[in-house]
Amino acid sequence: MSDSARTAILGGTFTPVHNGHRALLHKAFQTASHDGPGEGHVIVGLTSPDLATETRGDPEHADLLGSYEERRDALDAELSELDDAYTASYEILKLADVQGPAATREDVDALVASPEAKAQRRAYELNRERRENGLRPLEIHTPPFVVAEDGTRISSTRIRNGEIDVHGRLLDGSE
Repeated sequence: MSDSARTAILGGTFTPVHNGHRALLHKAFQTASHDGPGEGHVIVGLTSPDLATETRGDPEHADLLGSYEERRDALDAELSELDDAYTASYEILKLADVQGPAATREDVDALVASPEAKAQRRAYELNRERRENGLRPLEIHTPPFVVAEDGTRISSTRIRNGEIDVHGRLLDGSE
């Protein structure tokens, strides 16, 4: 890994952007940013509509996510705010497959993954594939779950169901 340029990568649907997503994004910027010469870089893969449909247990659930353009704009606004606090730059790429560019890019140093079991399995499989293809495995960075006021983790599903807001505050009628 180069001391002059660290690249961290992560991916997801990011809709709506909530405090759990913010923890992942902060971890990516912390991982890519560093003291010394050079600047880091964060690559955020944003799930395409086709991939969202493919990876959902109920494909119709993908329709609830909003358009790719709306999600990209909201994510870009969030990243733009974070960008000011760190030395790393960022870019948003459209994810067309589960592993995305993390499986093939030699310039990536670290993967930021949710603590969810499915995300951890994907990270493990990704590193296995990288090794098989002669690439060095990525560092895996996993921030802890962010919990709502009720002690249960914040999730986009809970937000869409009207249980909590994007900061994990309980909404009326959810107790």
